[in-house]
Amino acid sequence: MAEVLDDEQLQKLQNVLYIQFHGLKFEEENTQLITSESGWQKILKLYAASKRLENCADSTIKQYTDCVVKLITALNKRLCDISTNDIRFYLAMFQENRKCSISYMDTIRRYLSSFFAWCSDEGFIPRNPMRRIRHMKVPQKIKKPFSAAEREHLRCIATRERDIAIMEFLYSTAGRIGEVVALNRSDIDWGNREVIIYGEKGKKERKVYLTEECAYHLRKYLLSRTDTNPALFVGCRKPFGRLGKEAIQSMLSQLGKKAHIHTHPHKFRRTLLTDAGNRGIPLQEIQSYAGHKKPDTTMMYVTVNEENVKASFRRYIA
Repeated sequence: MAEVLDDEQLQKLQNVLYIQFHGLKFEEENTQLITSESGWQKILKLYAASKRLENCADSTIKQYTDCVVKLITALNKRLCDISTNDIRFYLAMFQENRKCSISYMDTIRRYLSSFFAWCSDEGFIPRNPMRRIRHMKVPQKIKKPFSAAEREHLRCIATRERDIAIMEFLYSTAGRIGEVVALNRSDIDWGNREVIIYGEKGKKERKVYLTEECAYHLRKYLLSRTDTNPALFVGCRKPFGRLGKEAIQSMLSQLGKKAHIHTHPHKFRRTLLTDAGNRGIPLQEIQSYAGHKKPDTTMMYVTVNEENVKASFRRYIA
């Protein structure tokens, strides 16, 4: 400050600094990343183990741990030294650099909050730096399901019987993509037109059913196959490996682009649950079919048909 202050002002500044910082000790911040197995990595492994005991899916646990690794790597600080402002800085830079939505940013906040709350409860850190970082207000947007015409259009432009079977199966069972790709041909009970799905979330079994259209296209597809792979859905070329999530997502995305319809696997699940609600199936039964723990989760999927609301209003009130 010598360039901008005279001697008297410098003396005044010096006195103020002496008085204000008396009794305080300043140390250079330690930015050496702890990479030993005895450091944050070991703690993160213990955290992942605790999430497995809570019956969390492996894919969910990976999302949690990946989020924590990115934070600690970016901040380059010891776990116990990470402050609330450090996390605010990280979240701000993350959003600015990647242009993420508020919804996605709140998901990251939720992952980090879970980890640091656990670390604090277990005594690995003296305080929880996420405690003062509040929930982000996410704009509520109604996610529309497919209309009947859109589903028919997708079926018409599909050139493979397999792709039609996949779309009908996703709709009929309201299965999550991870649950569907794990199924085998032997899992189908053709006599009762049903299949038992092992829940990707919550890891509970639930029984789902096949519509006539789904059973027809699925049987037609399976009869056309010449491979011996036990998987329910496989690739179209040798070695006819089991289809993964990415392959089905890519196939549906390409169909959607041709049809000019926003298409992804989870939209079929939303459509079935919405159709079930509009046709009078009780919420509790829809919740059970979807494999949701709470009815609030089911309500997030079920889009209320405005025409039904209008008809009910006129019938019961107007």
